[in-house]
Amino acid sequence: MNILGTEYSFEHNSPLLKELCADGICQQYNRRIAVREVVDMLEDADSMEVKEMRYQEVCRHEVIHGFFGEAGLEQYNNDETLVVFLAVNFPKMAKIFAENGWLE
Repeated sequence: MNILGTEYSFEHNSPLLKELCADGICQQYNRRIAVREVVDMLEDADSMEVKEMRYQEVCRHEVIHGFFGEAGLEQYNNDETLVVFLAVNFPKMAKIFAENGWLE
């Protein structure tokens, strides 16, 4: 995947995720994003629909880290509150932008 002109690999279920007890990770210097598989998100009792929602949010979250890192915005890259806000709310923002023709 291309993030601001830099190619990043995208992989599932890296052993590092288990070590860190993380759902996802963006390694800027390795240019790698890794996330858990959909079925491995949340708890076993959670529905696949809920797991898919979490998976998509984690993917957006890690890509946002990549964007901030590639843009040289380290102060924002390390701001988990901002990254979570964007990852959670981007679909709502994109919908408004699309409805109003503001994506091009």
